[in-house]
Amino acid sequence: MNTSLPPEFSHLEHLVPDWAIEDGHERYVKRVNSSMEEIQAFYDQVFPCAEEAVAYVDKFDYAEPLPEDVANLRNLLYSLITVSLAVELWKQPRVKHSADTILTRVS
Repeated sequence: MNTSLPPEFSHLEHLVPDWAIEDGHERYVKRVNSSMEEIQAFYDQVFPCAEEAVAYVDKFDYAEPLPEDVANLRNLLYSLITVSLAVELWKQPRVKHSADTILTRVS
């Protein structure tokens, strides 16, 4: 796996192997199987530059495949979205009172 990010975001490259997850179900599974300490650490590193990262990714045409470093950045942002409610609202990896529910989308 290529773990590169655009140069402006290279300080986040150490997060790519664990958190730059393309598949939504896999991102959900990562969240529910991570400790709040892991989730919080990820959130604290990515959130401060999220607005800048979104603006960077938005420069690219989504009709074309993204360069791999940009796709990694986008996937970090997707993971940030996936963990944000756990950090900001629930204070736990799973939705409160959801027991062992797992989200699975069938298409």
